[in-house]
Amino acid sequence: MPRLVSDVWKHFTPAINDDGKTMYMCNYCTKQYVKNATKLQVHLTKCKNATLYQSSQEPLFCHTMEDHSQKNADECLARAVYATGSPLMLSENVYWKRCFNVICPGYSPPNRDALSTHLLEAEFNRVQGKVKETIEKADSVAVISEGWSNVQGYGIINYIVSTPLPLVFKTTDKKDNTHTSTYIADELKAVINDIGPQKVFAVVTDSAANMKAAWAQVEEAYPHITPIGCTAHGLNLLIKDIMSLQTMETLYKTAKQVVQDVRSKEEMAATYSKKNTKKSNSTLKLPCNTGWAGVVTMYNSLLKHKESLQEMARSQSVDIEISIRKILLDDVFWERVVRNLTLLSPIASAIDQIEGEDAVLSDVLRLFADLKDKISMALPSALLLNTEESAVVRFVEMCGEFCIKPIHAAAYMLDPKHIGKQILSGEQINSAYYVISTLSHHLNLDEGKVLASLAKFSTKQGLWNGDGIWQSCQHISPYTWWKGLCASEALSPIASVILQIPPTSAASVRHRAFFGKTQTKVGNSLTNNRVEKLVAIRANLNLFEPGTELGSSTQLQSDTKEEMDIKSESE
Repeated sequence: MPRLVSDVWKHFTPAINDDGKTMYMCNYCTKQYVKNATKLQVHLTKCKNATLYQSSQEPLFCHTMEDHSQKNADECLARAVYATGSPLMLSENVYWKRCFNVICPGYSPPNRDALSTHLLEAEFNRVQGKVKETIEKADSVAVISEGWSNVQGYGIINYIVSTPLPLVFKTTDKKDNTHTSTYIADELKAVINDIGPQKVFAVVTDSAANMKAAWAQVEEAYPHITPIGCTAHGLNLLIKDIMSLQTMETLYKTAKQVVQDVRSKEEMAATYSKKNTKKSNSTLKLPCNTGWAGVVTMYNSLLKHKESLQEMARSQSVDIEISIRKILLDDVFWERVVRNLTLLSPIASAIDQIEGEDAVLSDVLRLFADLKDKISMALPSALLLNTEESAVVRFVEMCGEFCIKPIHAAAYMLDPKHIGKQILSGEQINSAYYVISTLSHHLNLDEGKVLASLAKFSTKQGLWNGDGIWQSCQHISPYTWWKGLCASEALSPIASVILQIPPTSAASVRHRAFFGKTQTKVGNSLTNNRVEKLVAIRANLNLFEPGTELGSSTQLQSDTKEEMDIKSESE
């Protein structure tokens, strides 16, 4: 008969000392002993902290867990680790082991191998089962796709399904990073087929050439599906195009050099900080490498601290390069910054609006119309060459071609908030009718009844005759308005489908943030397959917390910061 293992070991945690020797540390104090059960038990009878623990009516040596309790505890711990992006080696840390022993000496937490294999697989299957169940219950969905390279240099493409709740559906990686348009189209079609083609009505992507080339192949296979470009991405690239103009680029480089010099040179930075602290806690900002909207942030930070910067430039006690001093005291430089901001700020503001939680597809057309007006007003005073002004107009038109499709016109036409504020051209109105007619056929609806319902909606007749129903649209989303209040109308299914399509791929920003926190440059030993499962679990766990706001129960404050960092770089 094998020798029984003493319960005393549950009250000590093994640790390696400086000499490389294994010692056993009391979970209730800091004393360490060599491996000797008798000595350890003697210590427990004398340890004051252990005595206090025993006096709390918890038996000292009889803590045991039944198999089902152990399994449940393992699953709960694994879920907590995955939800918070904690290291898989957490349970092997000596201090965590001590913590678990204090809480329940009979509990033996799973090791890293268990957390990265069968426990991970079980939780992933549980969560993805809920994802598929949610998609099956949805009347219609949109697929959001975005590609990037991870820290190992592999090309990653993620697929998020909007129900309209965004769900991480699938992530693929390709080591040779050759994402051709055919490959992307085949992957998109595979995702669409997995979901069910009849449920998918839109695909939202960025403006990468391979993504746009894949659109035609998707449309050919599924005529009822509309591929659209991420509006935020298109607007960010509009700023990039404008900043490529020589006049804009010259000022940008000058302003960036000023900010870099003040931030990097110790004496200047200290002097600036001292002068600025009295007036503001903010600092000079540099734009990120790829987030062109950050140019606006940099210009705003310069203007905000103009007085402090000029005061520092006038000081003879601060060693500043002559060129930087001249720039800071040059009124023309500051005037150009103001004029550039007048041109760029409306675009940056539009990006913020369309990436907001309440943004809907119908906002795109209105937002773009307002943007064109503001840019037209700012251009004459932007201090650009005539050829450059013409180029800006051309860039805006190109951006509109990418961002606005017939389905956007249909969304604007069907949004109750926009009734009586018609800005659609005749061509856009006709294209909206075509979208509505096409979808009525796909949904096996009577096209005549659908268009009759549209006529009554547009003229506020029948169901839409009273003031109350129009007042209600100010308090709920247009999708909910049609789905909840107008479900009896023939137009309702089509309006619900169109108005739940997301205007951007912003949902993928959070997904990318999770990837960045799970697989870092320092710790990237996890395989891509495991990373993808960990991210999917973390992103989709909110499905099990229906009583809370999206993400609030599983998202950390650090996640929000990471999301903002990714957002500034995602375009």
